[in-house]
Amino acid sequence: MGKYQWSVERVEQLRQLILSHRNIIILPHTAPDGDALGSTLAWAKVLQTVHPEATIRVLSPDRIENYLSWLPLLDELLIYPDAEEESLRAIHEADLLFHLDHNQPSRLRYAPLIEAVEQSKAPHILIDHHLDPDPTFTLNFSYPEASATCELVHALILSLGWEQYITSEVATLLLTGIITDTGRFMYSHLSPELFVTTSDLLARGADYLHIIDRLTYHNPEIQIRLQGYVLDQKLELYPELRAACIILTQEELQRFGATKGDTEGLVNIPLTIEGIDCCCFIREDKTQVKLSFRSTGTFPVNQLASTGFGGGGHLNAAGAEYQGSIQEAKNIYLCELRKLRAQEAI
Repeated sequence: MGKYQWSVERVEQLRQLILSHRNIIILPHTAPDGDALGSTLAWAKVLQTVHPEATIRVLSPDRIENYLSWLPLLDELLIYPDAEEESLRAIHEADLLFHLDHNQPSRLRYAPLIEAVEQSKAPHILIDHHLDPDPTFTLNFSYPEASATCELVHALILSLGWEQYITSEVATLLLTGIITDTGRFMYSHLSPELFVTTSDLLARGADYLHIIDRLTYHNPEIQIRLQGYVLDQKLELYPELRAACIILTQEELQRFGATKGDTEGLVNIPLTIEGIDCCCFIREDKTQVKLSFRSTGTFPVNQLASTGFGGGGHLNAAGAEYQGSIQEAKNIYLCELRKLRAQEAI
């Protein structure tokens, strides 16, 4: 379909796997974002309509952050931290597993959940747009050139001939994933086909104004106060490297009573400064340090995440984890950044 030239045989194999199984689990990655939730919930809804005799559930490794709590169909989620035994039993009983918006089971975060998934004898199907997918999946629809997994899910639905099942709810979920993963159509992979997909979703009832309203105008007060503190006290600029860095410690997060969702979008703000095209947000968690990288233009922050921390992602948006201090993480970021800037100058 369009730029995704999967064969008729592969699409038919996917169809038969879906229709021949009755206990299907769909998995997003840990700390699911708009694309992970939009793609999994939309895919589940379509499969439930196509295959009503099957039990189809979305199992989230983490609770849903407040900024996405308005999404349709969230009440149907099975959330691992809230129902560990039920979640592991669901994986054990599943006869088909879908992995959406992550390229390997390790992105499921929790060791018991990862172990249960890896031990499952059910076929594993990947639908994803991240680099370097695990080669062990039974069937692989991995396309890094896609803007979002939601774009892939839409294309697969059309290829399967199931477009009549794209309800307004499904369309809203898929468009939410596209809007969030492209930074509102500002990041890379903005192909002509993406805007055709967006137009199709709008024609099918996607509520664009509601999506933008919920993502823009319903932030908790603490998030706005935290942004003010970060911009005034925590923003570090490195003009010679065209870069910025933000660090938040556990003490600061607790002082503000901030959750992960309250830091959403902080990493993008420095990119609005003239002359800055790269930013790293370093957040101290209880057991590790989390890093988020963003850039504009052609600067490859996925290389920073990979070479410095063993992380990964896309050209303009990447992430990583680090077992060490936040100061060490910052030093590694700056070291790898200087190397990349030196290569640019050659």
